Amino acid sequence: MNAIIRTLLLLPVAGAMCAQAQETPQNSWKYSVGAMYEIENVEGQAEDMDGLYEPSVYFNAAYGPWSINLVMYQEGPVDYSSMTRGTYFNRPEFNLRYQLIENDDFSLGLTGGVRNYGYHFKNEDGSPAGTANTQRWKIQPDWNVKINQDLAFEGWLAWYRFVNDLNKTGYSDSRVETETGLNYHFNETFSVQAHYYLERGYNTESGNKQGEFSTNEARIYFPIALGNNTFTPYTRLTIDRWSNWDWQDDGSDSEDHDYNRLGLLYAHDFENGLSMTLEYAYEWQTHRENDTHDIFHYAGIGVNYAF
Repeated sequence: MNAIIRTLLLLPVAGAMCAQAQETPQNSWKYSVGAMYEIENVEGQAEDMDGLYEPSVYFNAAYGPWSINLVMYQEGPVDYSSMTRGTYFNRPEFNLRYQLIENDDFSLGLTGGVRNYGYHFKNEDGSPAGTANTQRWKIQPDWNVKINQDLAFEGWLAWYRFVNDLNKTGYSDSRVETETGLNYHFNETFSVQAHYYLERGYNTESGNKQGEFSTNEARIYFPIALGNNTFTPYTRLTIDRWSNWDWQDDGSDSEDHDYNRLGLLYAHDFENGLSMTLEYAYEWQTHRENDTHDIFHYAGIGVNYAF
């Protein structure tokens, strides 16, 4: 798994905050701050030590149609028994969003942003082995089209450009990512979201396949709103997935994968500006190149305060 999934968890926070700002005229800034702690583990893989350690903090601010999002995220393998870490990266990010259109039937927003991947490489003995800094520039529209009282077409589409140290990080120079689909409300308690997700890394400046990959998924969410609590069971089902991460060989051979997930996200609103989330996901993975199978676990806790 990679950090992109974690980013998607933060996007609704900024989006919902901006949407709330549009419901009534706003003549002052609205803010929110929050933090998340996440772990990702693959069973039976000693090379991952005890798993991935992923703390993050963020700050959102909104005024009228404008919203600002600042995030600091860190990821890397950690051995909790000795409290030592392998290669890791810091990922500060800045996003600026403008609500272009907002009415009862249609909304359209546009986000621009930049993220820095600061990699800190380590040798097997834990000694420093150099650093690399790669920047990712983003343009991302998002939309919501109301088809009728209960049904809406929603989603977002992002285009990324990567620059600097790509030969060290193994990234491709361009990427596109989107999640879009239908949202149907049965009543105030039950709804369902059926989405298509695509992430595709590719190169435009050369014929190299270094860092190229493709992920196609069906994502289905079942939000259940019960007072101040929202339970969201969800699933992610692989349609097609392959990667060329062996960048030292110029990605001449791709590997096919199947990643299928079941998860549950729980959110609670304390009605005083404070809210929190808990999430657990179970994922079964198949890597067809070597016919290997992995069981993957994700767990996360988050807290947010709006003022």
